[in-house]
Amino acid sequence: MLHTTLRQVEVFVATAQKGSVTQAAAAIGMTQSAASMALADFERQLGSLLFDRIGRRLALNENGRMLYPKAVEMIERAQEIEGLFDGDGRAVNLRLGASSTIGNYLLPRLIGQLRTQRPGSRIQLEVGNTQQVINSLLNFEIDVGFVEGPCMHADVEAIAWREDRLAVCTRLDDPLARPGGASIDTLRQAEWILRERGSGTREVVEQLLTSQLGDIRLAMELGGTEAIKRAVEAGIGISCLSLTALAGAIERGNLVAIETPFLKLTRSLHILLHKQKYRTAGIEALLALCGTDRARPLFN
Repeated sequence: MLHTTLRQVEVFVATAQKGSVTQAAAAIGMTQSAASMALADFERQLGSLLFDRIGRRLALNENGRMLYPKAVEMIERAQEIEGLFDGDGRAVNLRLGASSTIGNYLLPRLIGQLRTQRPGSRIQLEVGNTQQVINSLLNFEIDVGFVEGPCMHADVEAIAWREDRLAVCTRLDDPLARPGGASIDTLRQAEWILRERGSGTREVVEQLLTSQLGDIRLAMELGGTEAIKRAVEAGIGISCLSLTALAGAIERGNLVAIETPFLKLTRSLHILLHKQKYRTAGIEALLALCGTDRARPLFN
């Protein structure tokens, strides 16, 4: 019979996340020697090493990768037990990952609503491109992902969340901004500014544009929506972005959405969950908020 303690499991999880016992010990409030002893005792009880020692860094081996999601679930269930009698409004601790448009323009409101429902909650949000969010989810570095592009990975559950409308944008004095000024030919000949490869927006926009316009002329690739808007304002080219991200610039008169009734520019936003991830009360509360939010219009 194993005599494993939750503290040993916690050390294992922290070491897997941090890559070293020293950093893991600091993260969970232990001394380095105590954490090393706990990890060694844990491996001895299991009769198996869980890490490959690569220089000073520890990386999960096959055994460790198999154990990791179950260990994370054990710690999360233990945390739920601690707060079992605190009521439905108890604080939660969530790590979220989101691609650019969602992270910068949509999630702040949801996070605010969740914190209002559950005062004292800690919500961490990492914003990156779609591939970065997927990688973080697969490595259990985040609890829930929000992306603008599709995800077909076998270990990921992708939930269709809401529709997002895109628009071709340019500066006010561009001839394309005039009523009837844009056509398939003029857009095909224009200089385009797009997100970097790996971005969900880039993947969706390329699919939409090339399927309807054919090949387009790429003038520049940039790593963020705000940088693209500034480049369009500077007259470097035109772009295709979410109307959610464009709303402020359009209201201020810095940019204009080009009339393109001949183009279909919509995409689906998705919520991503790891199939082996235990759905804590915090995750369920967030998903419930997303379901409620879906009933409201995306654009006010």
